[in-house]
Amino acid sequence: ANLNIVSNFITRELGPEEIALLNELIQSSTEYVIHDIRIKIAKASRETYMGDIAGLAHKVRDIEDTDTVFLLVMMEDRVQVIARSQTPEVDVSEILHDIGGGGHPQAASAVVRDMSLQETEEKLLHILKRKIHPTKTAGDIMTSPVKCIPWSSTMKTAEKTMTRYEVNVLPVLRGPSFYGLISREIVEKALFHGFGSSRVAEFCTTDSPAVTPSTSISVIEKQMIEQNQRFMPVLENHKVVGAITRTDLLRSLYESLLRKNRIETREQLSEKPSVGKNLASALRSRFPREVFNLLKLSGEVARDLGFTAYLVGGSIRDLLRGESNLDIDIVIEGNGIDFARTLGTILNVKVKSHKRFGTAVVITDFLKFDVATARTEYYESPAALPRVEMSSIKKDLYRRDFTINTMAVKLNPDHFGQLIDYFGAQKDIKERTIRILHNLSFIEDPTRAFRAIRFSERFGFKISKHTINLIKTAVRINLFDKLSGTRMYDELNLLFLETEPVKAINRLSEFDLLKFIHPALKVTRQLEDTFNAINETISWFKLLFFEEDLNISHLFLMALIEELTPGERGEALRRLQVPQKARREILDGIDQSNRALSGLPNASEKDVYYLLLSLNTQTVLFTMAKAKGKEEKKAISLFLTELRNTRPELSGKDLQTMGYAPGPGFKKILTALLDARLKGKIRSREDEIEFVKQHYS
Repeated sequence: ANLNIVSNFITRELGPEEIALLNELIQSSTEYVIHDIRIKIAKASRETYMGDIAGLAHKVRDIEDTDTVFLLVMMEDRVQVIARSQTPEVDVSEILHDIGGGGHPQAASAVVRDMSLQETEEKLLHILKRKIHPTKTAGDIMTSPVKCIPWSSTMKTAEKTMTRYEVNVLPVLRGPSFYGLISREIVEKALFHGFGSSRVAEFCTTDSPAVTPSTSISVIEKQMIEQNQRFMPVLENHKVVGAITRTDLLRSLYESLLRKNRIETREQLSEKPSVGKNLASALRSRFPREVFNLLKLSGEVARDLGFTAYLVGGSIRDLLRGESNLDIDIVIEGNGIDFARTLGTILNVKVKSHKRFGTAVVITDFLKFDVATARTEYYESPAALPRVEMSSIKKDLYRRDFTINTMAVKLNPDHFGQLIDYFGAQKDIKERTIRILHNLSFIEDPTRAFRAIRFSERFGFKISKHTINLIKTAVRINLFDKLSGTRMYDELNLLFLETEPVKAINRLSEFDLLKFIHPALKVTRQLEDTFNAINETISWFKLLFFEEDLNISHLFLMALIEELTPGERGEALRRLQVPQKARREILDGIDQSNRALSGLPNASEKDVYYLLLSLNTQTVLFTMAKAKGKEEKKAISLFLTELRNTRPELSGKDLQTMGYAPGPGFKKILTALLDARLKGKIRSREDEIEFVKQHYS
């Protein structure tokens, strides 16, 4: 149990002496603000000793509504100091250690002798000023790197840059140094008045305030509010190293407010993470120890390189859903390849890097995980592949598909486990909702519509009304016609690997997406039955522990196009740009399956063997899924479990040893042996030898 939380809910009656002491403490309390932390020091004196005054600390803190409280009570010849803190920036056990006290970070006490109340207070203030550091600085909350524009650029170029990178303000550089700011409003007005060819330097604001990475949040808050500043550049040696927006500031202030508030509601008591929540303990408990240690080491390596490391993506989403997901993705604000190589050297493991994309794969004995440089992307035309550039973690998360996939967890030691949620992912996970990030998301990448359906069915989440409307808009303007077949094929393959693909196919039909594969594609009752039968067949096959390379998605693709005409099947596969070899296997498999089904009724074991022997496993399973009768399914099951591995034990060499001359007769003998085995007349090597002697002597 969290004793700090429990103590907030324990109340007891106060006696007359305690009430009098409490009143004196409140009347004497003085508030000090040290690096944005509110600290109350309350003093009182008593001629005789009073026991158990620690409970008054909570009363004073609650009444005064402060972050940290110190009670100084002179009793007899000593000063008793009681401290309570509800902010991580003030470790009261460390503070009181310097005057001989102890405890834990949230509650501590000390007994001071040979000092007056005033001297004790002065000593305490001196320690507080020395040990309390600013809660957060500009460097902690800024977005970095920042997209800038040279002062010689035209206003038309500025407008294109703002649109491409989805920003409303750009820092203007003169050489490498900060020169000023240009806003979208100014750019649009300049273009309206015909100044598109004018230099940015002629219209930018050159007297805008700026801060350094060490500037405290309180100073930034004052400047941005008093001067109505929505974009604050962060400079170091006149160079732009970051920027703070009003959203950054509000988020920081909100996180601080959450830390300072007392727990009052059941929701706050739940284990659901809130903004600014630290997930270190959840990572430790949910991940295997070697994976957790790897994340810790990753943060330390990033810190030593001057980078910031984040765990991102599905592993965090599923952590909050209470599911296990060891698909580890690490994003680096800095150079992802340098980070991966350094980590690989420390671990003595293999690293594969892709310089063009700023990504790498680290391969350990227990885990293979991806490392990427934080990047942003833009699309030069609808449905095109994106162009990628280095950016900040915020921009990196913004380029993702849905809010539930936009969370990150800091790995650097000073903030290990801190949850980053810019886009309301926690709320959507709680409300079980798939929500797109921005209105042009499907325009830029139509495959996200397929992913929305896939995630919706996998997690049992609903697709938000606005997201549904955006998918319908993309369908109405035929945007999916511009989508390459390869990308659509890849998304279908992933969709077919879900637990119940039939539900996803029905959703594709509801959104009228199947027509972009082929106009004649429809979801029928027969198609649904075949999909369900394939699922059951695959489950049965896997239970047999057959270690075979099976393309499950192709089974469902065969079912999807089977009801089309032969010509339409080929058209659909060409639209999906299915590789030629796979296309031939799928088309031949459908025809072979239909022929096999027509020959299965009343077939002997020998007939079943020769009927199915030339079919690949994928086609045999497809045939089994489509078979309606129990006898047909039983025959295919027998083929897969026994008949297909039936072979004569005798070889041509054995026949030579028995005195037979090599020649065409060998094939006739071996075929006869196989037929006899299939009919159950032969069961051993000895039976085969006897069979040959009887029939071919």
